[in-house]
Order: sequence, then C-alpha cells, then structure tokens
Amino acid sequence: MVETQKTDAVEISELTTRCLTLSAESWRMVQISCTGLPSANEVNYTFDRDYEFYNLRIIVPPEETIPSIQSVYPCAFLYENEIRELFGVKIAGMAVDFNGSLYKISQPTPFSELAEKPKELE
Repeated sequence: MVETQKTDAVEISELTTRCLTLSAESWRMVQISCTGLPSANEVNYTFDRDYEFYNLRIIVPPEETIPSIQSVYPCAFLYENEIRELFGVKIAGMAVDFNGSLYKISQPTPFSELAEKPKELE
C-alpha cells in the first residue's frame, strides 16, 4: 500500500493559521525538514491523520523570519532549534529555545547553501 501524500506551497504569513486548522482537524505533526537552496531554504512540515500524509512547504529567503509553531505543536521545538542552528533559518517566538547550543558544530549553519564553505571543500 502506498500512502497518499499531498503537498501545498504556502506563504510564510499563512503558516500558523494553517497549522491551527490542521491541529483542530486532528492532524498529528510528523516532522519538519529543511533543505538549503542556492538563494533560500525550503522548509517542509509533514502531518499525518488516518495513515494519510499532508505537507506544507514554505520557501524562506535569508532575510525572512518564520513564526514558530510550538504554540500549536509543542513537539516542534527540536525541529525548529535544529533548522535554525544548522540552516540559519530565523524563527520568531520559540517557547523552547536552545540559543544555538543544540549541537556542537565547528561552523555556524553548516547545512545552509549560503554558509561559507571551508577552504578544503572548495
């Protein structure tokens, strides 16, 4: 059996409202992932209900800040800290904030395409 999986691209300004609606409809947050793109980051929020997956996708330019969804899905705290620390995505309103100390890393935002690469990797 292959589960259905729908993805909707949404604006940053819609994220909290969409998450509130999903929560009210009994969608469970499964994960948040991030991918560094050449000029932005792609953040995907995955939800599940009755063996069906649903994704919200936002594109986050480096100058933009996204809202935390911890007030709707408290379990988002680890994903949001990780995304901010590893990709440099700015997230406002995080209730649980590790302030960059979730991981011990040698350079800031190492997974961001916008991060400065060490000379030996060039």
